[in-house]
Order: sequence, then C-alpha cells, then structure tokens
Amino acid sequence: MKKLRLSFNVGAVIFCLLLGFRANAQMNESALITDLRELDLNTVVYDPAHPRASNAGGLSYADVEGTPFWNESWNPAIVFFTGGGKAKINQAKLNLYTNEIHYLSSDGTELAVENEGITRLVFLNKNNLTQPIASFAKLANHITGNGTAFYKVLNAGMYQLILMQKQLVKTSPYDPIQGKSITWFYTRNDYAIYNEGKIIPLKDLDRINVLKAVPLNILTSDWLRSTKSKLKTEKEVTAYLEQVNLSNIKIGNK
Repeated sequence: MKKLRLSFNVGAVIFCLLLGFRANAQMNESALITDLRELDLNTVVYDPAHPRASNAGGLSYADVEGTPFWNESWNPAIVFFTGGGKAKINQAKLNLYTNEIHYLSSDGTELAVENEGITRLVFLNKNNLTQPIASFAKLANHITGNGTAFYKVLNAGMYQLILMQKQLVKTSPYDPIQGKSITWFYTRNDYAIYNEGKIIPLKDLDRINVLKAVPLNILTSDWLRSTKSKLKTEKEVTAYLEQVNLSNIKIGNK
C-alpha cells in the first residue's frame, strides 16, 4: 500500500488545539467511523498481530510483561491529518512503543495506522463525546534529534507543558531457576516547554529547571511568592504557565 506523501509542517499552530478543544470534540456518536481504511488518504494500515509488518521490529507483545499503550482502554478519538482532514474513530489506543495508533475496525479486527501524515490525536470521554480526556501532538523528537513522537499537551497558551512518554523494553539476564529471561515494558517520561514552535527540554519538574525555561516577570514572581509553589508536579507547572500566559496577553496596543 502506498505511503502518505503529505508534508508535515511542525511550525503550524497545532497547539491551538486545546483552545478549540471543545469545538473540535463536539459530535454525535453516529458521526464516528470504525475504519480508517474508509478514508481516501492512502493511509498505511496493517494488522499489529504480525509484528514484522509494524515498527515493533518483530517483538511479540504476548512475550512482554506490561503494556505498550498510553491507556489500555479503548476510547473514542479524533485523528487530525496534514491538510486539515480528520477522522473520528469509535475505539482507539495510542501505542507508545511503535508511535502508532491502534483501532478496532467495523468487524472488530484490531488494526494499526502509521503516524505519517497525522498531526494530532484527541481522545474523548466514551460517556460524553464533547469532553476531551487527552490531547497529543506529533512533533520532532527532541531527545533523539530525528524522527517524530506524540507529545501529550498539558495546557493551552503561548507557553505549554508537553510530555513525551515512550515505552521501552528491558530484558533480564537468563534465570536458570525459571528457565527463561523476563522482558517487560517500562516508561520514560521527558517533559519540555513548547513556545512559538520551539521545544525547550526540561531535565526535571522543579523550580530551577522550569524557571530556566520560562523566566520570571513581576506578575509571575508575585504569584510564585504568594502560592509558594515548588513547580514539582504537572498541576503546579501548568498553573504557573497559566499565569505566564496571562501576563503575556496584550491589552490594546500595550
């Protein structure tokens, strides 16, 4: 099957997603499709039960403890494509090992789609399709310096906290008692700040690293002093970035 030849412009304002979250997410359940193969996008779809056909590199998930997915549950999702197209899927998962989207087709077959030509992915509450539960944007991988990855977008605005979660595999030494080696998935989390097309890596979530990436101003300094926030959790950092974004809103010509 021919691969997508649509170009991906990382400089596009994909992070307006959270600002228009609810407008994009509102739909009737009947609007959801069940098979990406119905789209005329030359999308590469394959059966993930055959690892050689995917980015899994021959790895059989049945032989690995844990999960490669962001969420083990199937959830409705909207997939956005380069050029403005989008597909609303009944049941989807995000594979953080292969960086691909899995979904169930109309006959219940599990399929996967390569991420080429996809710009972002929004998961919806299965009980309320107007309520997004997680948003992912596809950006250049700032850790490896090549390729792309799905980043979870944690807030809206000029400065945003983003998270690249990557599922990796470890194998223990051979255990003669059990007569085998154990292989399992583990998660690597890499946080960053996204600002006007630039990814600013964060070595950790703490005051030193966050304030190095997003310097204080008078308003945010007062806010930090009054809240005594340590900026050590996602909630604390996104609350701080909300203040940063508010302090950067222009009033009139000022």
